Amino acid sequence: MTDTNVVTIVGRLTKDVELKLNTGLQVGFFTIAVNRKKRNLDGNITEEASFFDINVYGKYAEAITPMLKKGTHVCVVGNLKQERWRSGTNGENKNRVVITADSIQIFGGNNV
Repeated sequence: MTDTNVVTIVGRLTKDVELKLNTGLQVGFFTIAVNRKKRNLDGNITEEASFFDINVYGKYAEAITPMLKKGTHVCVVGNLKQERWRSGTNGENKNRVVITADSIQIFGGNNV
């Protein structure tokens, strides 16, 4: 059986996309906020936000970046990637999980 790594997430951009050139390849960086309602132990419903870092690469990043502004409602389909590096200040190993986008669907409006 082959391992599978696919994620679909819907949320709103927390800021405009940053487009940078990384070793000759354009990379777009952005974060989306995903809100969910949850019931507390006392029965009250509260809303909770989670934030996810997204990377999009190459010509696709160049083409879609102008449409991705703060507040844009999107559906991102991609895969999870663990990034690892050594901290420059204290040499400590660091890591984080990001979503590498394969496709991004933009929903109507920029309502924040």
